[in-house]
Amino acid sequence: MPAGQRILIIGGGHNGLVAAFYLAKCGYKPLVLERREIVGGAAVTEEFHPGFRASTLAHTVGPLRLDVARDMRVEKFGCELIYPDPRVFAPAPDGRAALLYDNHRKTEASIARLSTKDAEKYQQFADALGEACVLLMPLLAMTPPSIDKPSTEDLWSLFKVGRDFRSLGKRRMFNLLRWGPMAVADFVAEFFETELLRATIAARGIFGTALGPWSAGSTAVLLLRAAADPHPVGCASFPRGGLGALTHALAESARSAGAEIRVNAEVAQIRVKDGRATGVVLADGEEIAADAVVSGADPKRTFLGLMDPGQFDPTFVMRIRNLRASRQTASGGRSPGGSTSGRTLTISNGPSTRRSMESFRRRRTWTSRFPR
Repeated sequence: MPAGQRILIIGGGHNGLVAAFYLAKCGYKPLVLERREIVGGAAVTEEFHPGFRASTLAHTVGPLRLDVARDMRVEKFGCELIYPDPRVFAPAPDGRAALLYDNHRKTEASIARLSTKDAEKYQQFADALGEACVLLMPLLAMTPPSIDKPSTEDLWSLFKVGRDFRSLGKRRMFNLLRWGPMAVADFVAEFFETELLRATIAARGIFGTALGPWSAGSTAVLLLRAAADPHPVGCASFPRGGLGALTHALAESARSAGAEIRVNAEVAQIRVKDGRATGVVLADGEEIAADAVVSGADPKRTFLGLMDPGQFDPTFVMRIRNLRASRQTASGGRSPGGSTSGRTLTISNGPSTRRSMESFRRRRTWTSRFPR
């Protein structure tokens, strides 16, 4: 596609903003269309009580790729990332606790109070994640190859992955192939004997998924997340001012690169002509033409909601309908690649705050929907 063409991006979440930045840097004219009055998607900071603001859904940055943060210069646009150390404090019911630091030696000393055997195994586990990271990290940046008609570039990329895989050696290759389909509970049990440490480290394999610790393939989730941050418990950083500070910086960086962002612009339909997307229709009836459309919505909403399924091959439609994209709602927060956990707390001695919180406690309802 020649530079200078207009590209519409549906959704102003962090993925859409990053896409807009890189498209603008390549000479295209991206226009981000966000349904809400603010950008950020799940990563926003909002006022939940007069005078109190918090990250209302996502609560941690998650595995932010360093090359993306460097290219977009998020710190230039007011995003200050805080890196807590220790990364994780894991208390046990008996009063003991595990502290996991950036420094592995300090972590080993903490774990030794629970189990000397686990302390000795911790560095081995960290090394195993680091080795997997070297192989899997390039996959996160690689464009998925075409299965039906792979290009020369696709074949070359796959060749490099295969070469890196062989460089692991037989034992490490076998371990990686064996670990991927495993339940993450079994994976961590190969290294550690303490339930507290197992649970703390295995949690990254089920955060933000519909999986449990005994679900097959949950180790693959942990390994892919370790590709972005090989520390055994992953990333714990968060921006000062909440997640909205990060997405605000992403939006400003995209604008500085030449992207246009519109809020209160809900997309109702993607227009298609002769098998190509030609633009969108907004909820208020406005039509916007474009040379290409990038959707930040999920595949089911994109192909079955925003587009007419009748214009696709029936086999393709069947495959989209069969995607297991379960919906879940719960109280708490979620990181873009992290957990559906966390709580927003208000601490104040003011009478108005106490009355509001007491009213909330009387009226609150908790709902959760899980797939059957």
